[in-house]
Amino acid sequence: MYIVSIIRSIYAILNREQKTKMLLLQIFFAFSAVVQVVGVASIAPFIGIISNPETIQTSKALATLYDWGNFKSTNDFILGFAMLSIAMIVISNGVSALTLWLQFKFSIYLGCSIQFQLFDSFIKRDYLFHKSTNYNSLIAAITTDTPRFVYMVLQPYLLMCSQIFVAMIILGGLLILDPMIAIGSALLIGGAYMGTYWVIKKSLKRHGEIITDRNRMIQTILSESFIGIKDIKLNGLENKYSGRYLAVNTQGLNSSAFIALSGDMPRFAIETISFSAILLFAIALLGANGSASAVSILSIYAIAGYKLLPTMQQIYKSISQISANGGVVMDLKRNLEVVTQVTAPLQRALPLENVESIQLQNICYQYPNTNNSTLNNISLIFAKGHLNTIAGPSGSGKSTLADIILGLLPAVSGQIKIGDLDVRDEILPSYQATIGYVPQHIFILDDSVIANVAFGVNKEDVDLEQVARALTFANAMEFVEKLPQGLDTVLGQDGKLLSGGQRQRIGIARALYRNNKVLVLDEPTSALDIESEHDLMNLLNQLKTEVLVIVISHRPAAIKLSDRISVIADGHLIANGEYEELYKDNEYFKSMIEKGFMN
Repeated sequence: MYIVSIIRSIYAILNREQKTKMLLLQIFFAFSAVVQVVGVASIAPFIGIISNPETIQTSKALATLYDWGNFKSTNDFILGFAMLSIAMIVISNGVSALTLWLQFKFSIYLGCSIQFQLFDSFIKRDYLFHKSTNYNSLIAAITTDTPRFVYMVLQPYLLMCSQIFVAMIILGGLLILDPMIAIGSALLIGGAYMGTYWVIKKSLKRHGEIITDRNRMIQTILSESFIGIKDIKLNGLENKYSGRYLAVNTQGLNSSAFIALSGDMPRFAIETISFSAILLFAIALLGANGSASAVSILSIYAIAGYKLLPTMQQIYKSISQISANGGVVMDLKRNLEVVTQVTAPLQRALPLENVESIQLQNICYQYPNTNNSTLNNISLIFAKGHLNTIAGPSGSGKSTLADIILGLLPAVSGQIKIGDLDVRDEILPSYQATIGYVPQHIFILDDSVIANVAFGVNKEDVDLEQVARALTFANAMEFVEKLPQGLDTVLGQDGKLLSGGQRQRIGIARALYRNNKVLVLDEPTSALDIESEHDLMNLLNQLKTEVLVIVISHRPAAIKLSDRISVIADGHLIANGEYEELYKDNEYFKSMIEKGFMN
């Protein structure tokens, strides 16, 4: 059954400690059920005593209690029994409240743990995983799927378990009192709920899948809307995106309404039938046993029905919620299964002390599930003191080569060497700690200049002198000093307060803050005007004596200012040398420069 596979997946998600806590919680549920039933059941003998005081003497248990309490009169005994019933009901309700608190605490803490596990595993997966995975699905798994699992699957499951214990005790008591009535009640109430669930279970699953799709689509729409707000404004697409959001959200709301209605739908009919049966049973008892005896018996069944009906309703409602949202459990299980595959280092390694050159030897790379190689036998040497540039048109493989140089993608074959040191798995963390990287689009924190330059460093550990030095080397200190609060100026979400050139200088300062020996820049001038491009390349020419500089570019103006140019086309190294030499002797390079590469 689908519901059984969901429950199995819930336990598969839990670790050993969480399973132990779940078992202890189940044991407490059983204790709580006994206390709740005893508290409510204490009302029945009280009603019997009021309706027929002679019961105090005819009942052995009540007579013993009367003598043990040294009661002086029947009224004193009735008052004392009433106080005992009240005390038991208070204790019963207190235990019920504690049960709910333990359920909520366990489920919410478990949800927090799962969210951390997912984020921790996602962020530690290799670069290829992130390159090939839609980040919206990762965000949804943490921010949408996990809360949905907690509130729409785990909490209903825990509530169902606690209510099953209550129902078992009530039906067990009725079975001892009158087996036929107990069996009849179980068949009537349980059969009605099971029949209803059997009819709608496929619809519940389908509407749960619609909600999952809705959540994914909303995540995508919101992401596209705010990231692409400039294009949306320019093309007047606000109403289109608002309409998409409304249509998707409405579809999901209809499914949510169906699931909510399904959980409460059978209650009204079953309550009507059950209380009608109790009334008919009362009439039969009055005719057979007389009013006094009938009141005592009826009070037992009425109280049992009062507790059993909402208990069965809650069990059914929990099963409906679990069935509708079970798909999210399967998704979480799949995502959590990759946690054990993560092998990323937990701490930043110490950088290599001296890097005079980086040598690539016969580097080949092919992306998974593709037929063609992206890079073929690339052999290059990048030396400190030169402005090294990897050039080529878009799609030539130069960005993939940059990812391999950064150690983000493992070469299918070939080697990376630092002097005589072969960069392998055990050396890779130290090698990466040696590299400062400036991407094409600089990621800017919604924080101060200091926090952006000392990216990832705790506030109390930031070296302000090093921040100033990095900004000065990046020729960024002049514009930073003109900002409203200088180094403490918050740059806004994704650096909205910065121009393209200023973003690049913040990115370079960030790369220089850690005293990295290697600086890799991916298309650093693509968003700059000609003047800013020349300024940046002149800056890099000044830095090349301090660090080993590698630039990836397709811009002729940037290429012209480089010392050593490696031309990549269709995954092959087709030229390597100085600008004048390549322009004179290599027709492909000359053609690309004259065409402005992709311009």
